[in-house]
Amino acid sequence: MLLCAITDRKRANQSLLSLVEGWSRGGVDFIQLREKDLDAIALRSLAAEIMEKIDRSRTRLLVNISTPEAAALALAAGADGVHLAGKPTRGAASRVRQVFRPRVPIISVPCHSLEDVDVAHEEEVDLMLFSPVFQKVSGEKVSGDEMSAPQGLEVLRLACARAQGIPVLALGGVTAGNASDCVAVGATGIAAIRLFAGDDWRRL
Repeated sequence: MLLCAITDRKRANQSLLSLVEGWSRGGVDFIQLREKDLDAIALRSLAAEIMEKIDRSRTRLLVNISTPEAAALALAAGADGVHLAGKPTRGAASRVRQVFRPRVPIISVPCHSLEDVDVAHEEEVDLMLFSPVFQKVSGEKVSGDEMSAPQGLEVLRLACARAQGIPVLALGGVTAGNASDCVAVGATGIAAIRLFAGDDWRRL
């Protein structure tokens, strides 16, 4: 099961750098740096600090960006790739790859419908974060990459089939208790904010 921890330093009960170090030691595959209140300089600096804390043989850092051109920030920080926020659009992934040349970036995108999955497949992205699968946990903020209505396991199953081999991570209301249900219908793994803010993820 692939694990993707999405950062929210304001929610964490310890420093973000301590968190990411623990995630990496514990086997988290991807860390998505999602700190929307930071300007480009601060975000690049934080990304570079995270790269120094993680085990780069096992964990990859993806920087959340809003436009393909912003991939330059992730590149400058030494990150492994980007999470291209917003609805998947044709041509966006290729523009990210142009920014990263000659390096080959990992490109993650959010998908909220089967049509989004089709576009992401055409773009040959590396990861799809399909959301929201479940009802959000009480008190949980809904990510800007999520719609509000839960889509359920059956739609997740269809999304995984439509992805045609591209890894799909289930996002939205995912807990240590329901993560295995996502994998059972075809998800390659899970992504979450709240789950990774505590220690429950270690039960996966």
